[in-house]
Amino acid sequence: MLGNSNDTNYHKNTNFKHLYETVSLMARLSKEKQQEVREKIIIVALDLFTEQGFANTTMKQIAKQAGIGDATIYKYFANKDKLIYAYYGLIAEKTVQQFFEEEELDSYSLQEKLQLLIDIYLNNFLANREFVSDSLKMIMQSPSILFKDVSPVREEFIGLIHDLLMEAEQNGEISHSPFTGATAKLINEYMLAVLLYWVNDDSDEFSNTTQMVDMSLALAIEILQSGIVSKATDLIGFFLKAHLFRFMGSGFLNKIITSKSFGM
Repeated sequence: MLGNSNDTNYHKNTNFKHLYETVSLMARLSKEKQQEVREKIIIVALDLFTEQGFANTTMKQIAKQAGIGDATIYKYFANKDKLIYAYYGLIAEKTVQQFFEEEELDSYSLQEKLQLLIDIYLNNFLANREFVSDSLKMIMQSPSILFKDVSPVREEFIGLIHDLLMEAEQNGEISHSPFTGATAKLINEYMLAVLLYWVNDDSDEFSNTTQMVDMSLALAIEILQSGIVSKATDLIGFFLKAHLFRFMGSGFLNKIITSKSFGM
């Protein structure tokens, strides 16, 4: 009896394990399929926006061209604006993936890594440069540009840039800074400035953009190496503490507290 009970429990556990693995596989395949459909919608929308213009393209046309139902497309994107932002997000994800596929990346300096990231990013936009130019104009004119979820340079880069800065600090390539997170966000915004400059660059092979990036990155690295940010912070902290102690010694703060307490 005991042996039969153990066998039964074993079979139940085995069946449950197989069921769990099957459901997990189906969920993973379903998620992969959804991602494929999502990317297909973005690519189709991009083609239609380029051919017909953003205003003349409808969600129904995009759905038909993508081979999905009129209602199904709204499960992925609420409107055409979301499709534009999703396109920039897709390019950001592709850029990060290609960045890590670079051979001998570990031997690159911080400046070379940032240069590589920008080069890959711009190159991924090259085939649709005209659309990028038009869509950026629409985005920059939108009041929602202030919100992070609609920024044309997505936050996928901030984590990567932060890691690159931290690695450079640990290797002694740049000075330690208490504002590494803020610096990463600033470089992320710098990439938007580069993108805006690039779409308006009519020089041969975008030589002006190349020169601008080379010069600005070199300057940025020099600033990070000098530790001027930390030094400026220390200087500000020194003055604040010095004035605070001076005010405390002179009874200035006590006078303020007393006057507030008694309504003087």
